[in-house]
Amino acid sequence: MMRAIPTLVVDSELVLRPAGPIHLEALVEAFEESMPEVVHGLPWYDINDEMLSQLNDYLIDVNNMGKIGRAYHWAIIDSRDDSFLGLLAFDRYTRTRRAHWNLGYWVRKSACRRGIAKRTSIRCLDWISTTQGGPTAVEITVDPENTAGLATCKSLVDLFHGIRAPEGDGKVEVAGKSREHVTYILPRLPIPVSKESDQGTIWLSIDTDDLCHHPNNYGHPTRTKKKVEEAHYSMTDTLELAWKGFINWRNNAGKGIPITLFVISEQLEDERFSNHLRNLLQSDNLVTIGTHGHKHRCWSAWPKDPERFHHDLSFSISLLSRFAGDKFRPWFRAPGGYIAPWMADIISREGIILDSSINHSFLTRKKAGEKRDWQAVRSILFRKGIVERSWKTWGGIPITGPALRIPFLKLLSNYQWKKITKKSICVQENILINQNYLVDSLYWHLLDYSRNNGTWVPPLHHTLS
Repeated sequence: MMRAIPTLVVDSELVLRPAGPIHLEALVEAFEESMPEVVHGLPWYDINDEMLSQLNDYLIDVNNMGKIGRAYHWAIIDSRDDSFLGLLAFDRYTRTRRAHWNLGYWVRKSACRRGIAKRTSIRCLDWISTTQGGPTAVEITVDPENTAGLATCKSLVDLFHGIRAPEGDGKVEVAGKSREHVTYILPRLPIPVSKESDQGTIWLSIDTDDLCHHPNNYGHPTRTKKKVEEAHYSMTDTLELAWKGFINWRNNAGKGIPITLFVISEQLEDERFSNHLRNLLQSDNLVTIGTHGHKHRCWSAWPKDPERFHHDLSFSISLLSRFAGDKFRPWFRAPGGYIAPWMADIISREGIILDSSINHSFLTRKKAGEKRDWQAVRSILFRKGIVERSWKTWGGIPITGPALRIPFLKLLSNYQWKKITKKSICVQENILINQNYLVDSLYWHLLDYSRNNGTWVPPLHHTLS
C-alpha cells in the first residue's frame, strides 16, 4: 500500500521528502552548522546527550510514525542539487484542545532569509487541509524572541485566517532552560467547495462486521448469550460469500459510487479478509476506510472504561492507517452505535474528526449512555470539533443498518432509500466533513450481500450519481 506521508513538490526550487534515516548524515551536518540556535527550533533535543544517536533515533521514530499517518515529518530538499535545508513537521502533540496538529519548522543557518519556512509550510498546510478528511485545525507555537520564526508564524496566521490561542501559551524547555512560547491556531484550513448544484447530499457507508461481531455473540453485557474466549479472528464463509456479492455489485450497479468502509481492525488478522480489502483499495479509487474499533465491544452498554476504549481505538487507527495508507480517514463509527458522552474526549484526542455513530431514534436511545440522551452525545461531539453524521431516520424510526433486514422496517427502509436517492448526487468529501451542510447518511452491512445466495443489492435508486 502507499505510504501515508508523500513527497511534496513546493516549487521549482524546493521539494519535501519523508524524513528518515537516509537523511542522517545531512541532518548532522546541518545541525552542527546551525548550533546553538538549532536547539530553539528542535526543543526535544537534549544538549547533554550524544548528538548522533539522538538524531538517528529521531529519524527512525518519525519514519515509522509517518508510515501509519500518526505524524508527518519532511526533510526540506533543494531540488537543484539535492542538498538538505531543514525540517518541517506535523505532530499530534498539541497544546490546545482545539487543534488536531501542531506545525513546526526549522531551516539550517546557511539557508535562512530565503522564505523557505513559509513556502514549505504553505504547501503542507494546503496538503493537510485536503487529504486528512478535514476541516483540520493546526496550531503553531513559537518563541516570541525568535524573530524569524515569529515572522513566519504571523505570515501564516494572516494567510490562513488564524487567531491567537492563549490557552496554549506557556513554557517550553529548550537546551535545559524554560522559555515562554505563544500559540496561534488556524481553526479551519481552506478547503475548496464546489458549486451548490454539484455538492450532493448522499453519503454511503458499509460496516464490515462478521457473524462473530454481533452483540448476541460478542461485546454486550446482557445481549451476548454465548461467552467465548477471545481468539484470533477467522472470517466466516458467510462473509466470504458477502465479499463476492459486494465485488459483483461494485462492478455493476455500484460502479462509480463513492463509499466508505468502517472496518473492525482485528479482521486484518485473517488473510482472506485482508486480501479482499487490499485488492479493493488497489483497484477502486472511490473507496475510503474508517475505523469501527479493534473488536466490536458495545462501549456505552458497559460501565465507563476510558482506558480500555482509548487503547482499542488507538490500536485500531494504527493498524488501519498502516494498511490503507492514503485511503484511510480519521472517521469513527462506534460498534453497534453504542456511544456515550464520556467517549467524546478520547475520540477527539485520537484525531477523529468525523463520527457516524448516532442513530437518533427513540427506539435506540438506550445506546446513548446513562442519560439515554442522543442530544447530549451530539452536543459534546460538536464542542470537541467533531462533525457528526447521524444515521438517516424517518419519523424517529431507524431505516439504516439492521433496519434493512428487520420485518416491516425493511419495507419502510427500502421505500425511503429509493425515495431519498432518486436523482440525487453522492456528497463530495469536502462537504461531508463540513458541519454546515446537511447530508443523508445511509449505511448497511457487508454481510447483507450474503443474502439471497449472494445476489442482494442495496435499495439505491438507479438515478443516484
